[in-house]
Amino acid sequence: MKRSSFKAISYQLLAISLLTASCGQGDKDPAAQLAELKKEQAATQAKIADLEAKAGTKEANVAAQAVPVSVLNVQPESFASYLEVQGRADFDENANVSPRAPGTITNIRVQRGDRVSKGQVLATLDAAVLEAGIAELRTRLELARVLYEKQKRLWDQEIGTEIQYLQAKSNYDALKNNLSTQQRQRDQYNVRAPFAGTVDDVPAKVGESSGPGTPVVRLVSGSSGKIVADISEAYSNSIKPGDKALVSIPDMGEENIAATVRTVSSIINPTSRTFTIELRLNGSAAVKLRPNMVATVRIQNYNRQNATVLPVDLVQRDEQNSYVYVVENKGQQKIAAKRIIETGATYNGKVEVTTGLKPNDQVVSAGYQNLNEGQVVSL
Repeated sequence: MKRSSFKAISYQLLAISLLTASCGQGDKDPAAQLAELKKEQAATQAKIADLEAKAGTKEANVAAQAVPVSVLNVQPESFASYLEVQGRADFDENANVSPRAPGTITNIRVQRGDRVSKGQVLATLDAAVLEAGIAELRTRLELARVLYEKQKRLWDQEIGTEIQYLQAKSNYDALKNNLSTQQRQRDQYNVRAPFAGTVDDVPAKVGESSGPGTPVVRLVSGSSGKIVADISEAYSNSIKPGDKALVSIPDMGEENIAATVRTVSSIINPTSRTFTIELRLNGSAAVKLRPNMVATVRIQNYNRQNATVLPVDLVQRDEQNSYVYVVENKGQQKIAAKRIIETGATYNGKVEVTTGLKPNDQVVSAGYQNLNEGQVVSL
């Protein structure tokens, strides 16, 4: 029975009581009459409340059995997963330049911050002994040239023997080749820039001994920047050139820079059990790179369009299967139904559901912890 009906009854009873009191007790004191009427009104209201409680017990029990839940409406969406690793910035043209021959540094011609061109002499080493040998060789070469030219004129006039002419020519050619070789050896005492760039550091000092493998100048080109990362060998069959990636460089304040895997090493490092990949950056990010900057690399290793995706914490598991609860209509009620599913890739708190769900299914997203199959729910 509705609350409005009970209120109508209460008004009728109150009116009857008032009428009776006015007819039978017209001679009583008004204050006494008012007190009696208030007492009767209180008793009537108590009866009304009791009847309302009894009439609403069934509806209350039904409402009490329904478990309040929230649902997630399943819709197809794009799903991608990424492999996240740490990388570092590197350059194709980033080198510690050292001499090609041992010697004492006699002159350093650049300083930190200088721009240099390819082939420019950066420093020189002591080559006094070799220079003395070159000077002596030039003297001998000049004499050989004079003898050869005289012998050639005589031979052209058919004076002298052929062997004399050939000996003079051979001696002259041999000394020319010897001088060329000595000059190339002398050039090894010049430290030259292997590429155009900026002098980043000059660790050597004039008067120090140096040689191959001992840095004299550190040279950086500022171009051809790349990101290098080491990947576990477990992913050797899933990472390939051309894969899309996102690069974040905290020191530059750059996040999610689009990049592409350029090369994938075929060699597994026996110590770290990793292989190396390279990624190229374009635009302003590549210009601002500095050697050995730390970068976070996320390589896309899975991508699917129109996938069914759920928050991973909604998926429950029993001894045999993974499952979720969905809301279904049963008559005039909504009930919880256990739905067996199969899952695929997982990334960033989400999981792909490969089978078991279809578009517009209502998956219970809150309140599923205390649900049982077939239990009545309210949204």
